[in-house]
Amino acid sequence: MLASNLMAPRGLALLGCGWIARRHAAAARRLGVPLLAASRDAARAAAFAREFGAAAAFGSYEEATRDPRAAGAIVCTPHDRHLADARLALDAGLHVLVEKPIAPTLEEADHMIAAARSAGRILMVAENFHFMPAFRWVHALVARGGLGRLRELHLVARGFRQPSGWRLEPAAAGGGVLIDGGIHYVHNLRRWGGEVRRVFAARPPQTVRIGGEDAVDVLAELPDGVVGFLANSIGARGVSRVQWSTVTGSDGTCFVDNRGRWALVRGIAGTRGRLFLRDTRGHERMLSAFVDAMATGAAPDCDGSSGRRDLAVVLAVYRSICERRAVDVEC
Repeated sequence: MLASNLMAPRGLALLGCGWIARRHAAAARRLGVPLLAASRDAARAAAFAREFGAAAAFGSYEEATRDPRAAGAIVCTPHDRHLADARLALDAGLHVLVEKPIAPTLEEADHMIAAARSAGRILMVAENFHFMPAFRWVHALVARGGLGRLRELHLVARGFRQPSGWRLEPAAAGGGVLIDGGIHYVHNLRRWGGEVRRVFAARPPQTVRIGGEDAVDVLAELPDGVVGFLANSIGARGVSRVQWSTVTGSDGTCFVDNRGRWALVRGIAGTRGRLFLRDTRGHERMLSAFVDAMATGAAPDCDGSSGRRDLAVVLAVYRSICERRAVDVEC
C-alpha cells in the first residue's frame, strides 16, 4: 500500500501555488503538516509539490478539496477569487484558512462568514502579522500598561516595488497597496490601539503601475482620543527597507522593526530591547493555530469577523480618498 494512502485526513489542500503559497508550504513542511498542492496548471502544481514535498498535486481545486486526505484548505488565490474558492472548500466539508484580505467587499466577507457558520467549519484569515513574535510582544506590552496611557501609533511601511500579474487588474485586486500588503498594518493599528472609528486619507501622485493606489497616508481616530497614523507605499524609491513602527504612551515609546526582528522600549523606566530570531514572520505559529482550531473547534484569533473588521477600515480609507473627507468605519 502506498504511504500516501495511510495518511489520516489531517492534510491541507493548498489552493494556488504562487508566491504567498510558498510561505505556507515552507511552514507546513517545518511543522510536518501534509499538503495537497493544487493549481489550475497541473504542471505547476506538480513542480510545486516536488519542491515542497507535498503528498499530492492536482490540476484543479475541485479535485484537491475532495481528496479524502484533506481536513482543511488554504486559499491563496487572487482577492476576487477568495469567496468562490472558500465556498468550494466549505462545500466539500473542509475548514478554511483564507489569505488576507478576507474578500474585496464586505458583502463577500459576510457571505463567507455565513457559509462557514452554516457548514460548522472553522474560517480563519491568514493574518500572519497577528502571530509574529515581535508584534505579539508589543501587543502584550500595551495590554499590560507598559507604556502608560496610550497616546499615538505611527505605522510606516514604504519602499519601491513593481507588482505583476493579477495585482495589475483592479477587478481582481479590489484596490492597491492598502488592501494587499497594507492591511497587515491596519490589523496592527486595530490590535494595538483599539477599533478604528474614523479615518481621513489621501494618496500621493501615482508612480507605480498597479490595480489601485501605490501609496496612501491615513489619519485614524481610535478609542479614548488615541491617534493613529499609517503610511504605506510601494512607490517610494530610495527608502531603506529597515523601517519600524512606534507606539507611544504617557510613560514611553516602543519601536518595533516592521520585519519582526527586534523591539525597543524607551521611557521613564529606562531602555530595554528584545531580539526575535525564530518564525519572525509568524507563518508557523499561524498555521499551528489553524491546525489547533480544526482539532478543537474553537474559534481562532483571526476569525472571519476579525478579517472583516480589517477590511472595513480599508474600505473606509478608500471612501475617504474618493470623497475627500473623514469617513466613519462601518461596524
